[in-house]
Amino acid sequence: MAVTQAYLNKLRRAVRRRPDIDTDAELIDIINECRLDLARVGIVKAEDETDSLILGAVRCYVRWKFGLNSDDAERNRLGYEQLKDDMRNSVLYNTEG
Repeated sequence: MAVTQAYLNKLRRAVRRRPDIDTDAELIDIINECRLDLARVGIVKAEDETDSLILGAVRCYVRWKFGLNSDDAERNRLGYEQLKDDMRNSVLYNTEG
């Protein structure tokens, strides 16, 4: 799954990091992990880099997974799970709609 540079830049800003080869590689892995998790539950737009709800879910996921020692990790996990559930139940995002 390709991650565009613009999308990576948005998510790098979300975790307050400067461009770095190792950081970018880890972020790309986490973004793809999130996309697979969204697709696993039937969200067909998981790779849509123009969708604001998808971006919000990916941002929460990245903040949760990238900052494992962060005080906000649990809040971001819950935010991700809520957005994922909302999209899974929406005909605009699921395979059944």
